[in-house]
Amino acid sequence: MAMVAKEDDDIAATAQMCTHCFDVLLQKLHPSTTKESNADDGITSTSSQYTPPNVKYPLFVTWEKCQSPRPPPLLSKVSSSSGITTPASSSIITDDETSTHNNNDTNNTTNTTPAPIYELRGCIGTLAPRHLQHALSEFAITSALHDQRFDPISLHELPLLRVGVSLLVKYEECQDCLDWIVGVHGIIIKFSSSKGMRGMEQQYYSATFLPEVAKEQCWNQKETILSLIRKAGYRGNITNGLLSQIQCTRYQSSKCRIAYHEYIAESHCGKDPLSNNVELIAAVVAEEVGRKQRGVNHVKPCVNL
Repeated sequence: MAMVAKEDDDIAATAQMCTHCFDVLLQKLHPSTTKESNADDGITSTSSQYTPPNVKYPLFVTWEKCQSPRPPPLLSKVSSSSGITTPASSSIITDDETSTHNNNDTNNTTNTTPAPIYELRGCIGTLAPRHLQHALSEFAITSALHDQRFDPISLHELPLLRVGVSLLVKYEECQDCLDWIVGVHGIIIKFSSSKGMRGMEQQYYSATFLPEVAKEQCWNQKETILSLIRKAGYRGNITNGLLSQIQCTRYQSSKCRIAYHEYIAESHCGKDPLSNNVELIAAVVAEEVGRKQRGVNHVKPCVNL
């Protein structure tokens, strides 16, 4: 029987969880790398044979795509000394991710190359506790292929991706909608508003921002709340009365991120299984040609949640 994690036994998101997500997506998009598959749910087994811990947590899986400066299309050569980012237990994130992220996860102080810029490519999760053994694989695929804001991730995009796993912890009820700390807490808001000709009906709203959204958008608490109210779908006037009736819950998260080249270094001994894939090379070229013809970026900038 799976254990429901409590605050005093919170676990951290780990690099192994991130490599597991890459394993599952790689094997879904490139079945020849898979030796076994599960015909029931369509989720392939991982080459690493990593088994997520048998506990229940709310979680989100986030995929980001490197935009500028862009790495080599196939990343055929990867330094075997590349390190895997270790998560900070105080790091916070939710289903909401900003459209652009600067890579602050590396500790290489001698590298003068500009940090890559990432844009959101897909993010889906749940605020309800789920068994990590099943949910991590499920949301790795769902966030990559079924986030309706984006086209499904393609195999040729894989070398440009970074994945993040967020485990949500320490849920607390707020005294008011400003009873939380930017950069520490994610928040969930719930409120209602009268609708109809006589105001007899109630329309209910709810939305959440993961912990790092406000910090990365440079919002203060009030700006965050105003944005979250709009995200919830409310289009009326935002009055002090509305703000005072908001029910707000704060939470924190443990998050870990790794990029594709780190995944290759950790799980494939630095040898990219896609480096000699002729079909992949052709797909990369076709994408670049199509992008120039359309004159638009394939990825839609978006603030998640």
